[in-house]
Amino acid sequence: MNEKFFGEEFRIKLTDLINTGKPPLEIVLELAKAIGQVSGEDSYYQTTREQIFAVYGLALHDKFILEHELFNVKARLDKLYLAYENPEFTDEEHTRIGYAIQRHKKELDRLQRLLT
Repeated sequence: MNEKFFGEEFRIKLTDLINTGKPPLEIVLELAKAIGQVSGEDSYYQTTREQIFAVYGLALHDKFILEHELFNVKARLDKLYLAYENPEFTDEEHTRIGYAIQRHKKELDRLQRLLT
């Protein structure tokens, strides 16, 4: 990608995020996503997200980060429930999905406790 074009696109995205009142940590995550796409490092966003969650979410109890993680866990849990109801899976697969459902429920409880 052309550096000048990327720089301009990056500035526009940053200005838009600020002007729409996005929380600072959401801005950082969006910019990490853009950097990962441009650099070709697909894992950059995920690594940055995990680091932010560990520091700001778990250690500092930042509400935005915890709510963001809570939303993601709920979304995964919904998908697991759908998968569990799918008759195409074997009994062994249903057992594994059931364990994943229980772990996600525990994670939801933990995150909700951190938010209160």
